[in-house]
Amino acid sequence: MSSVPLLGRSHPVALPDFAAREELVAVYADASKRGGSAAMRAYGAVLGLCCPTLAKAAGADYAAHRFDALAFGGKVYGYLREKGAAPADVATAAMPLIVQVVEATFPRQEEVDAAMGKSPAGEAP
Repeated sequence: MSSVPLLGRSHPVALPDFAAREELVAVYADASKRGGSAAMRAYGAVLGLCCPTLAKAAGADYAAHRFDALAFGGKVYGYLREKGAAPADVATAAMPLIVQVVEATFPRQEEVDAAMGKSPAGEAP
């Protein structure tokens, strides 16, 4: 996914650095168990960190939020809601990005083997 449609615009996607991706995965996993506002803040964090134009428009800066993904995500989520995005719109926009973040952070064994030029277990090289 190279862009996210939200608020009548297309926002370019740029996955954050490895540390931020790990933080997003951990925060999303925890927040999705709790549900409610934590989940919405996690969606906001994913959108803000993966779509810098959204974070900028929201006036959200990850470092200024002391790398607290839920505080940062709350700022992005609040902005999106104030501009007319429904909670379902936010969730729908964030879900494909969460998948991208997970896949970029935790590749499958087959992908690692392919990148290293290894054959699958039990198969001759």
